[in-house]
Amino acid sequence: MHISELLRRYFLFVISVTINSLGIAIITTALLGTSPISSLPYVLSRITPATIGMWTIYTNLLFILLEMTMMKRAEIKEKKFELALQVPITLIFGLSIDLFMGMLTWIDTSNYFVQFLTLIIGCIVLGSGISLEVKANVAMVVGEYFVSVISRFVGKQFAFVKVCFDCTLVVIACILSIVSMGSIEGVREGTVVAALAVGPISKFVTPAWHFLDPWINGVNAHLFRRLRLLYHYMTIHRRN
Repeated sequence: MHISELLRRYFLFVISVTINSLGIAIITTALLGTSPISSLPYVLSRITPATIGMWTIYTNLLFILLEMTMMKRAEIKEKKFELALQVPITLIFGLSIDLFMGMLTWIDTSNYFVQFLTLIIGCIVLGSGISLEVKANVAMVVGEYFVSVISRFVGKQFAFVKVCFDCTLVVIACILSIVSMGSIEGVREGTVVAALAVGPISKFVTPAWHFLDPWINGVNAHLFRRLRLLYHYMTIHRRN
């Protein structure tokens, strides 16, 4: 892969991570329960001074450490760039969540219809971000990468491990919420909707990103160079 194409793909990936964080912020702002992956950081943010974005960073850094315990030394050496790359990805993801959470305080969540509409919009945004992440095809957000490492370690399919991972986070969040606050916080019908809807939305949106193919593959740049050479040739020919 040419370096210019690689840079374009990483640029798209950063955009996708930002879109993902916006989707999570919108879903969380709806107050109908956050996404499964954010359920634990949300509960922790309710019982500590740290924000949901900061707890997202803390938990994802923990995931990176846990990944390394399930990898052989040779594999860690082989994938050291991928592992190191997860740190800035985590920082962008967590800080963006806090940024968007602060920007969305204007949304009126006193009306259930507005809450549900906000939830659906958040699912669409998150699904779009995930599909763009797949389109970039250069890296994965930490939660997804952690699941892929677990699936290889236990020898199970990614989809199965993903469901188990999400359910585990939700259960831990519920238990921690009940113990610390006496009720379940951050896990409601919105959590179920997000878990069921984001995947299909992502698959539905994926074809819409095909218009990026020429830009990703550098076709436009190549065409521009050929047109420039043609113009240069015609100019010289006229002079002669």
